Amino acid sequence: MNLIGIDIGGTKIEGILWRAGKIVYHKKIKTPHSRNKFLGALSDLISELSVGDKFSGIGIGVAGILDSEKGIIVDSIHLPFLNNFNLVKFLERKFRKPVKIDNDTRCFLLGELMFGSARGKKNVVALTLGTGLGGAVLDQGRMIRGAHDAAQLTSLILSEKKGKSLSFQDLVSKHGFDRLGVRDPLVYQNRAFAGDKKAKKIYDTVGKYLGIGCGIIARVFDPELIVIGGGIARAGRLLLVPAKKEMKKRFKKTKTPEIKISKLKNAALLGSVSMFLP
Repeated sequence: MNLIGIDIGGTKIEGILWRAGKIVYHKKIKTPHSRNKFLGALSDLISELSVGDKFSGIGIGVAGILDSEKGIIVDSIHLPFLNNFNLVKFLERKFRKPVKIDNDTRCFLLGELMFGSARGKKNVVALTLGTGLGGAVLDQGRMIRGAHDAAQLTSLILSEKKGKSLSFQDLVSKHGFDRLGVRDPLVYQNRAFAGDKKAKKIYDTVGKYLGIGCGIIARVFDPELIVIGGGIARAGRLLLVPAKKEMKKRFKKTKTPEIKISKLKNAALLGSVSMFLP
């Protein structure tokens, strides 16, 4: 079976051609920020991915709140020009192929379940740390969506300072680094690995809040595993060590869930094509 997988983010769109269980072509483009330019660029990307190949369907992951059954992007902070737009209907009319869409972090979790560290597990939380924060939950083998397909973990309030509430997303995504005066987390990541104390302290702070958030989530959902992906998660132990330390404070008498950084390079893309797999 040949399938096309698409991962749509605020800064880039990635696509793959999946054939016989493998990624055979991978392409990345910048995300245009008007509807017409976006639809044109996305259509061109899909056409390029499918050149010379008959494909069976298109799977799409996109950040934001969706009506996945109808194919409508209800509210996407990073792609406001797509709000209330039926992307599935547009692509099905254009390519005459079935299209499935879901939240990008649910796709990430699905990719981990099919091909990554969550294989064989039934209770898993996935977090993606990037420009924003994404969250998805598998409970007893079932993806939690909520009554309106809008269940999310990003709005947990972790801190309040000077009358202002700070959410999980405010503290552990790119926003968390912005608050600490860090424009480019990668620069500080490299410095921290090289032994820079100031840079390491930055990651200790973000990692601490990651641990607080994971602790709350673990108390609510009791997962076997929390798997973390996204660009910021590439910091690995810089985040995991303080996060695990913080979690242990909250689980002195009970077992803490495993916390792992995803080892898959394209978990969300793999998850997007997995929507068509048995």
